[in-house]
Amino acid sequence: MAAPTPQLQLTGLSEKDLVTNVGLSVPRIGFSCQAGTAQIRRYLDSAAEAAEEALQAYGHFNARIRTSIQSREDCRDPALDIDAGPVTKIESVSIELPTAIESLESVETFLEDNRPEEGEPLDQAAYDAFRDGLLSRVQKQGYLDARFTTRELRVDPEQQAARIKLALDPGQRYRFGEVTIEQSILEPQLARRLVGVPSGTPYTSADLLAMNQNLTGTEYFESVSVRPRLDEREDLEVPVDITTRRNARTSYELSAGYATDVGPRVGAKVTRRYVNKRGHQWAARTQLSAIEQRIDTTYTIPRAADPLRERYDIYARATREDNNDILTTAAATGLQWAYEGDRWTRSLFTEYLLDRTRYGDEPPESNGFAILGGRLGYDGLDDPLFPSEGVVVDVSLQGAAEPVLSATSFVRGHLFVGGYLSLGRWIFAGRGEAGMIVTDEFDKMPRSLRFFTGGDRSVRGYEYESLAPENEDGTLIGGKYLLVGSVEAMYPVVRDDWYVAAFVDTGNAYIDPQAELKTGAGLGVRWRSPVGMVRLDVAQPLDGSDGLPRLHLGLGAAF
Repeated sequence: MAAPTPQLQLTGLSEKDLVTNVGLSVPRIGFSCQAGTAQIRRYLDSAAEAAEEALQAYGHFNARIRTSIQSREDCRDPALDIDAGPVTKIESVSIELPTAIESLESVETFLEDNRPEEGEPLDQAAYDAFRDGLLSRVQKQGYLDARFTTRELRVDPEQQAARIKLALDPGQRYRFGEVTIEQSILEPQLARRLVGVPSGTPYTSADLLAMNQNLTGTEYFESVSVRPRLDEREDLEVPVDITTRRNARTSYELSAGYATDVGPRVGAKVTRRYVNKRGHQWAARTQLSAIEQRIDTTYTIPRAADPLRERYDIYARATREDNNDILTTAAATGLQWAYEGDRWTRSLFTEYLLDRTRYGDEPPESNGFAILGGRLGYDGLDDPLFPSEGVVVDVSLQGAAEPVLSATSFVRGHLFVGGYLSLGRWIFAGRGEAGMIVTDEFDKMPRSLRFFTGGDRSVRGYEYESLAPENEDGTLIGGKYLLVGSVEAMYPVVRDDWYVAAFVDTGNAYIDPQAELKTGAGLGVRWRSPVGMVRLDVAQPLDGSDGLPRLHLGLGAAF
């Protein structure tokens, strides 16, 4: 049996924070049960002093601490009986900041959330964190020489009152100076523009992070290190050194998946991350499923003036699709300008499309189209893998003119709007989709531009692209108009990883504007997997037919 050891006996305190802080502050017992009274008394004196300081940290400046020695079995224990006394409260708070500093967003938010309030109990640790946090945020905004000219915490123990007074002199704001980039795969001027933060920009820690993210996001570099030379700053400028390690020039990818819309599918992709020192890139990919086979290639040229956001794409693609008794073979080649901001994207493109389609037993028809179009998108989702808040918008408009190498003239517009909203533990999702084609010769429209709906990501309860007008033989031919809507509610059942869902979808593609909408409703399960949302739904069509419930399986958010 182990020999007994002395234990500090702590009584009188009831608040958990006080007990914890005192317990962590008192010195460790370094004597045995056979220690003399004088040694134990010396320990009690130091323990009482440490306990007093620990209590003062929480605003108790009038504590009464009684020391004693308690006997148990063959040992004597040091003991502290503590009356914490009344807590000191904050009587006044004075924080003097220049208006330009107080209006900085990060400083303003920090003050709103952390400023000590009059009448609150004094917590010296919280005061220290507030004082240091305020100075840190000012310095991160480029005021690197900022300092407190007044930094006072005055305590009146008799009145149990504390007064806080801080006055800050920010000094002058620094700017980014020369940025040196260590790399060899791109032209120096292009690499400098990819940093995204010009010299002369006000210095902020957020922009240092942005430099790293901008260069890493280009795929030219495997790793990026950004280091400001703060000890060499002068003339209100901070030089920055960036070191990089190049990515492998070529990457190869293989993929496989399954969705109830198209069944099993496999894919492959090869990417040339940098073709030359001007940052050109090239990629080719193929995707194969029982319904659709596709191969495409893209040559990308970053726009020299803004390579982070703007690019030109030269592309070509070939597809074959066999679904619902429609066989389509198509090929296209074109040129696109694209701009990608933080949330908004926009693009303009022109392409030539050759389409050969056979509807049922009808003879195939081949048509060509010189198409001009544009797209505007907005992505405000809070999480691309499992969103719970935010809005998505996608608008596209394209058309062709018969006199310009096209089988017929047409204008096609498409609009998609979706959103997520959290209320408590519930997540609600809604989406709406509308499309319209204006043409005098709809029979010449390429199949890829006609409207179809039904399936995992549109109207559940119906087969993939099974909702559309039919010809006299009952073969789907696609619609001139599209209208789809959906609402869904999700609720977590196992932590925040597994959700149950209930939904209602409705919509149709049609030629006659009087066509009825088809509706499906059902229940589902959502799993927050490491690669995104896995969706399993069972949906029942509500069109009055004897259709059986359909199983829908998919990966990724609903939109």
